[in-house]
Amino acid sequence: MASRIHIDTLICKGCGLCIFYCPREVLRFSEQRNPKGYTVVEVSRAEECVGCRLCEIGCPDLALYIEKADSK
Repeated sequence: MASRIHIDTLICKGCGLCIFYCPREVLRFSEQRNPKGYTVVEVSRAEECVGCRLCEIGCPDLALYIEKADSK
């Protein structure tokens, strides 16, 4: 089971650093804008997420976090 990515679109400023840091190309820019007018990030390939948390660490606004999959 892949890890789960939570993105707070109200905080996301669409800087793209999480996209840049993701080694599995799990994230992409959405066509959606948040109330502040920023183009936000979305998960495009959730099944590819390995839970490395590079996107989470690279986000300057703490707009996303990874919920690790159970190893059961």
